[in-house]
Amino acid sequence: MSERTPGGPSGLGSIRAKLLAYALAFLVVPTALYGIFAFQTARGALGPVREDLLRANVLLAARSLRQILDADARDVSTWARLGLMRELVVKDIDKTISQFLAEARYEHPTYLDLLAIDLDGICVASSSPAFLGRPFDSGSQGDASAPGSALGYSAHHEAFYVALRAPIPDPDDPAHRLGTLLALLNLDSLRTALRVDEQPNVQLRLLSRTDRLLAGPETPPRSASLPVWRMTPTGDRGSPMSRKNVYHATSPDGGEILVSEAPVEVTLLGQPIRWRVIASVSLERELAPIRAVRDRILLIGSLLTAVGVIAAWILSTNLSRPLRALTGITSRIAEEGVLHRIPEPVTNDEIGELTRSFQKMVANIAVAHEELVQSAKLAFLGELATGIAHEIRTPLGIIKNSAQLLARRMKAAGSEENAEFAQFIYEESDRLNAVVNDILRYARPSPLETVPTDVSDIARRAVQFLEAEAGGKRVTVDAEGCSIPQIANCDGPQIYQVCLNLIMNAIRACPEAGRVEVSTALVDGRVEISVADDGPGIAPELHENLFEPFVSQQQGGIGLGLAIVKRIVTAHGGSVDAWNRPSGGAVFCMRIPVEPQRRGTQA
Repeated sequence: MSERTPGGPSGLGSIRAKLLAYALAFLVVPTALYGIFAFQTARGALGPVREDLLRANVLLAARSLRQILDADARDVSTWARLGLMRELVVKDIDKTISQFLAEARYEHPTYLDLLAIDLDGICVASSSPAFLGRPFDSGSQGDASAPGSALGYSAHHEAFYVALRAPIPDPDDPAHRLGTLLALLNLDSLRTALRVDEQPNVQLRLLSRTDRLLAGPETPPRSASLPVWRMTPTGDRGSPMSRKNVYHATSPDGGEILVSEAPVEVTLLGQPIRWRVIASVSLERELAPIRAVRDRILLIGSLLTAVGVIAAWILSTNLSRPLRALTGITSRIAEEGVLHRIPEPVTNDEIGELTRSFQKMVANIAVAHEELVQSAKLAFLGELATGIAHEIRTPLGIIKNSAQLLARRMKAAGSEENAEFAQFIYEESDRLNAVVNDILRYARPSPLETVPTDVSDIARRAVQFLEAEAGGKRVTVDAEGCSIPQIANCDGPQIYQVCLNLIMNAIRACPEAGRVEVSTALVDGRVEISVADDGPGIAPELHENLFEPFVSQQQGGIGLGLAIVKRIVTAHGGSVDAWNRPSGGAVFCMRIPVEPQRRGTQA
């Protein structure tokens, strides 16, 4: 059989391990699930709103761009039809038109330049003198939507533009034209329509039909080539999400984005332009606040988990410490067979109740053990008494009778010394016979035969019986305290034996000319008989076991008298105590209950 350590179970089976496991299970798992659930719920709730806002932004930007381009086209068309444009008939640099164009550009800073070009392609008037008298090349970026309108780059201005061309009609012959009014619309001016001030995560870009970046959050490089901004769709544009014109894509830098697009299709001065506006939002930045909330939840959950684990550790330590102590004591009891004292519980909880229950159990086991020892002693005494009665009493009677006969003959023969020796043998035979009677009386007690009896009268008769022995030692026995009758339902002869034993012990304990006081009283429904003497008192080393068999402080005693007293009194449901008086001597007090029906009579 394997031996268990006094500390009790350890490892995964201990209370501490279970509490820690429960703390982790009920704190970590719910916190993690709550954080994930909250993140997914917030993400799911934010999705439709984000998609609607994205679509609204791209539609609004597309409409704003169309309005800007339409307004610019109307301005250029109006300026081309002004009467002062007839000055182009003169094949010379026209200062009047140039001044007008300079004033128009000043009022409309969205234009890089305004140029009047004759039929030979020579700039005859311009808002900037740098182009006068020179042929002008629009510098197409290969993204012309139609002849007459194109994207270009101006090295002079170091900027990209949209070339808006309006024919300048001849006022005298409307079927003919005098030249072309060319407006260089700055691409940067279109950025104003792509601003989203209230939603910083949303970015708007204007792309050509070949995905060249015309305007957006990025600043186009100062070169004659527009960058290409390409996306890789990660979803089917025919999916349910695309019904709102929203889909997932991968940006050029590899980040996952949500995209919505709207066409910008306008006809400027009779020429179509087909661009598109892209609204995108980085899912990483968009979900950053939700992730932050999730991380806070997980952080708080982790802190709560740590606090819970520490609390569980402290609780398990407080729980296991008294349990381990109790287990250690019970293990020692089991291993050593000695009933060690169970310490007092330090708590009033279930563990305290368990400790108190163990205390009661150990006390009951101790009582049962004591009763078992007494039963073993009684069994031994019973067998011994039977042997003594069978083997000793008959020869003891012959010795006693022979000693008595021998004493008579020695006296008759005049041998007083031999007669005295014979008398000694006779007296010692009586003493041995008394010892045999005590052993038989203790080992095989008689059954109780209780009747209403005057205990005071029993005490007085015991005093009278022992007057001769008391007189031999000149000991005074006072029984004045037994004058009032005290009736109790008891076995008179056995109570008489108790009184004899107590008074005889008191007389023997008293010195020459000593005093013994015997009294009876009714206290709390019990008849009390007390015997006090002025002897040396009870020795401290004998006080605890005074009423145990074979314990005696008298010379030559075998220690059964007080044991018989305790047995008889206990059989009556009473108790017997002894203590030393402050003035010297000892007091023996026995108490036997009075039956309820007799209590009223005594009253």
